[in-house]
Amino acid sequence: MNNTNDFPPNINPQVFSFIAVLIGSACVGNYSAAEQNSIGNWLILVGQFILTNAAQQQLIEGRLENSNININSMEHKQGGSYYTNNSKSNQNQRPEVEFLLEAIKNIEKELNDLKNKL
Repeated sequence: MNNTNDFPPNINPQVFSFIAVLIGSACVGNYSAAEQNSIGNWLILVGQFILTNAAQQQLIEGRLENSNININSMEHKQGGSYYTNNSKSNQNQRPEVEFLLEAIKNIEKELNDLKNKL
């Protein structure tokens, strides 16, 4: 299957969920309760397979990025923390924060200029 970001579509989450309701309602059709149960369980199995695959992929990616955090570890329980015991720091992100703050100031200035022109 092609690995693009076209599916699922970028639509409102409520609309996306409502579409599932419509499809589920359409699947009920004239089936008996036993047939509906069979179809529903099959669909759940498909979903569970997708979720299990995604969870394993997240685990592998997290390990590669070294971003898996175990809050139940002995290190964490003894006061250690991923955030305090590794080389990553909020201060390493300071340039990005400064850039964003400056962008906000510029946007505010432009909005005030537009207000004054009106």
